[in-house]
Amino acid sequence: MFANKLPALAGGLAIFTPDMTRYSEFTDRILRSEGLLRKLFPKDISNREAWRLVRDADNATVAGIVRGGLLYALDDLAGCHEFFQDTAIPLVSYWHGMMHRREADFENARYWFRRSGALPFFDTLHHKAALISADVAKQLSWDPYLFTGNCEQQRFGGELSEPELVKVQQAEFEVVFDYSWRQGKSGTYPNFPP
Repeated sequence: MFANKLPALAGGLAIFTPDMTRYSEFTDRILRSEGLLRKLFPKDISNREAWRLVRDADNATVAGIVRGGLLYALDDLAGCHEFFQDTAIPLVSYWHGMMHRREADFENARYWFRRSGALPFFDTLHHKAALISADVAKQLSWDPYLFTGNCEQQRFGGELSEPELVKVQQAEFEVVFDYSWRQGKSGTYPNFPP
C-alpha cells in the first residue's frame, strides 16, 4: 500500500479537489502536491519531491500519458515533452499543444491543437472553463485557440487577468487528465498501469 511506502508531501490539496475522481494512491498523492499549475509560463519544476517520485516510479505505478500529465502538472515541460511527441493520437497531440502553450511557444501550440482536432471532452471543459472566464462563456464550445490567444496576450503585456487564466489552465488540466486516465484504463493507450 502506497500510504505506508510514501511519506506525505508538503502542502495541501493544490488543484486536486474533492470532486475530482480518485485515480490511484500514487497519482492522487502527486495531484495533492503543493504548487501544481500555479504559473502560466513556468521556468522550473514546481515541487521537486513530487517530481522525483514521478520520475523514479516504475511503469507499473505510472506510465505513458499519465506520467506525462503528472510531469506537466509539476511544470516539467521538458520531461513531459518526451511523452507527448511523435504520435498521431489526437489526445496526445492536445497534451503536446498544452505543453507548448506553457512554454510560450504559441504557434507550435496552435499547430498541435490543429492536429488534435475537437475531442470528446471539449463540452465538459467548456462548461468548467465558462464558470471561470467570461471570454470562454461567450463561445459555443471549448476553443483551445482562444485560450492560447488569451495566454499570448497576457504574456506580451495584455490586460487579461493572469489569475483567471491560471484557473482556466487548472480546469483544462483536470478535464484532460481525467479523460486521459479513463481512456488509459479502458485500454485505449498502451503502457497504462493496471
